[in-house]
Amino acid sequence: LPFWIGEQSNFIWDDALIYMVMTDRFVDGNSSNNGAATTAAQGADWQGGDFAGITQMIQSGYFDDLGVNALWLTPFNTAANGTGVAGDGQHEVSAYHGYWPIEPRGVDARLGTEAELEELISTAHEHGIRVMGDFVVNHVHEDHPYYTNNPDWFNQGCLCGTENCGWTEHRLDCLFRSYMPDINWKNRDASEQMIADGLWWLERFDLDGARIDAVKHVDDLAIYNFGTQVKERFETMGTDYYLKGETAMGWAGHSLVDNQDEYGMINRYMDENGLDGQADFVLYHAVVDNVFTSGNMDYAHLDYWTARSQDQYSNGSTMVPFVGSHDVPRFTSRADSGTNDEWNQWQEAGLPGQPGNDLPYQAALQAYAWLLTTPGAPLIYQGDEYGEFGGADPDNRHMWRNNSNINSREFALMENISAIAQLRKDSDALRRGSYESLTNSTDTIAWSMTISSDQAVVAMNRGENSAGFDLELNWLANDSLNEIVMDENHSFTLGPHAVAIFLQPHDNNSSPIQGCTNSSATNYNPLAEVDDGSCQYSSPPVEGCTNSSATNYNPLAEIDDGSCQYPSPPVEGCTNSSATNYNPLAEVDNGTCEYNNPSPNNNSNNNTGNQTGNQTGNNTSNNTNNNTGNNQTGETPDEEEMVTCDACCGETVEVSVSIGCNAIDPLDCDPCNPVENNQDSTTETGEVASGSLVVYALLIILVIAIIGFVMVSIRRP
Repeated sequence: LPFWIGEQSNFIWDDALIYMVMTDRFVDGNSSNNGAATTAAQGADWQGGDFAGITQMIQSGYFDDLGVNALWLTPFNTAANGTGVAGDGQHEVSAYHGYWPIEPRGVDARLGTEAELEELISTAHEHGIRVMGDFVVNHVHEDHPYYTNNPDWFNQGCLCGTENCGWTEHRLDCLFRSYMPDINWKNRDASEQMIADGLWWLERFDLDGARIDAVKHVDDLAIYNFGTQVKERFETMGTDYYLKGETAMGWAGHSLVDNQDEYGMINRYMDENGLDGQADFVLYHAVVDNVFTSGNMDYAHLDYWTARSQDQYSNGSTMVPFVGSHDVPRFTSRADSGTNDEWNQWQEAGLPGQPGNDLPYQAALQAYAWLLTTPGAPLIYQGDEYGEFGGADPDNRHMWRNNSNINSREFALMENISAIAQLRKDSDALRRGSYESLTNSTDTIAWSMTISSDQAVVAMNRGENSAGFDLELNWLANDSLNEIVMDENHSFTLGPHAVAIFLQPHDNNSSPIQGCTNSSATNYNPLAEVDDGSCQYSSPPVEGCTNSSATNYNPLAEIDDGSCQYPSPPVEGCTNSSATNYNPLAEVDNGTCEYNNPSPNNNSNNNTGNQTGNQTGNNTSNNTNNNTGNNQTGETPDEEEMVTCDACCGETVEVSVSIGCNAIDPLDCDPCNPVENNQDSTTETGEVASGSLVVYALLIILVIAIIGFVMVSIRRP
């Protein structure tokens, strides 16, 4: 496209979310182009990914859902056949990665055809996705015709990284490998040819930019000459072609002064006629190495070095911050503490396995939330969106896995990263804003991203406990990820390992905010204008039986609901075994006992009347008659005839007929107690009955003694 139209016409590269695709390791969309296997070590051979596979993923909407709007494809010019010796001098590796070119302008058939590459790029453009090629400008493979035909175009240097041959000190003339001749950019013919090849790829396949490999290993003028010609040839119509460099540097420690050489080497290739931006290696080593994967440094350290990336690079540059790449071990394996295998490369050394706990994925979420909400054009290396594991090259280049081959932890991470990326895509502040620190501590951090008309606030908590935030803002909003509520004082709480993104609301005649408007609800939303019926409240009090003596007593019940149930009441009935209606099952006597003789209660009634009569007349009459008759006849009374009478509580007693049963006064009886089913009650009842018998026996003896005394007195002369 000579230029973009519609919404895409407003695109700048700060808006980009770049996704790096290592083509052979992504998706095999056309197995007919798969190359023959080589003698390469495990993980270091071709695996079948191709242009057709990338096109299929674009068409599926995968990149749209992920919020990606720029693809960086590894080199697609024809690469070497066979294998070469790896850096360890022992293992064989193939050229699947594309960085060993043997043709200047030919498409590698193992990746697809020119037509398939054209289809890939046109399909990407239809989805609003820009495509960057990967240009190898430092070297070629020894089978390349430029080396065969023009050996004078190349340096004859030492091997990078060997004794007295440092990567930086000999950056312009050292060889990466003995079979990778190093181009001498001071040779004019070589320089012009390499620039012409780069322009050809951009124009032939309608690319939107290029990643320049190993920038610091070529002369400064080579980069500036290439950048100038790209701008003159392609940008006159207003379309911005993005040139991103790879200048691998490090982090020299906590002192900003000590890191000036690191920043300086990256800066030397960037200006309006050079590169538009570079991979931010200083930031990567400062925070990914020291904060996110190891946890050695706190979030104050993260805040400081994030801010330095805003003031240490050339004005106008669009830097590319990253969390993972094809040159370092996978993030989740680095964050999987205790394994100590993340830097292993080969199978015999023991390669990292898939993490078996949440911590690496929690760390990855924190890292990507930071990456996608700070300035620059962030980069996602394929598979990092779901937390792919792996050691050092080539183990960090596993075949990409689709949703059906990832576990729940990986899927959750991808869902969160996609959600954050979509927020970034829709927010000018998150894409183009200026970074400003709001607060930081050991495990918490908050910052704002601000442009003239928009602002966003991001907060993170990597700790094991919830953390409160109290910010100074002039607007209120709720978290756009998990609906965390910011109260009227701009305070909110983040749970453990949580992330929140607050976007400044804008009127724009939008519909009123809906939510829970009841302040007593647990999910009260102070920003809600219309209640949507979603209010949730604390659990109501538990109802049930609150009486501990009940059989269904509920110790958790707070309110008695009248449902208490108790043991069956005691059986009532006649408990006297001598009664005619004795009930052996009765536990409580209910006064219903019946007897053959008059019951004690009936005797009581009769005796009361008889006793009164005897006292008023009968006794006098009887005594008079007896005394008179006996004295007159002078007879000695015969032995008294005895009669059995009912006594107290069902007992019986014998008295003389002359005394009669009426002489037994039931009013003297103690109340009869029911027999209880325990030893104490039985003993007490027995003692009462025995005591009553003794009293009655004494009364009878007393009566007999009186009668005897009277009889003796009568018989005296």
